[in-house]
Amino acid sequence: MNKVKFIGYIFLLASIMMLSACSGISISQDYDQAYDFSTLKTFAWKPNENNEYGLKDNDLVDKRIRTAIVNALSAKQYTLVDSGTPDFYISYYVTVEKKVSASNVSGGISMGRGSRGRYGSVGISSGSQAYVYDQGTLLIDVTDTADNKLIWRGASSQEVSGKSDPEKSTRMINETVEKIMTQFPPGLKKTK
Repeated sequence: MNKVKFIGYIFLLASIMMLSACSGISISQDYDQAYDFSTLKTFAWKPNENNEYGLKDNDLVDKRIRTAIVNALSAKQYTLVDSGTPDFYISYYVTVEKKVSASNVSGGISMGRGSRGRYGSVGISSGSQAYVYDQGTLLIDVTDTADNKLIWRGASSQEVSGKSDPEKSTRMINETVEKIMTQFPPGLKKTK
């Protein structure tokens, strides 16, 4: 294997490792396995006495999350009702926590061209590196209205930044909610 192919191989390997390290949006769900989700047709926001769910200090983000949830449920043919008793209530919770990620190994690749030809190098460090970030978690709950019991919970965790414009924030919220709601109702095949 010549030197240029070797450097190209190392660069490709490093690129793959960096892409796999990007966590993106992590989702999960939990639900009552005995519940018949096929009976659900209508929904409403869970009564919110004492601000027990949602965002209390950011009406802008609260509205974006609520809109994304309603849009995701409407796309699945569920109907939002303002009066009467719906089949289920919907609610959401948001938390943001500081997290620390540590890595004992880091690396770098250098390639270039100079007056004396091509060159390349690979560097690996075994020193410890720490990275502090905010991890946001969004929980979306579905509650049966007959007995007020939780029947489904979708969850998402991802790195979040307080520095974003309204369009980027809306896109991120829509993508996160859509990804969570692909799991609801449970047991249905996901389509893309």
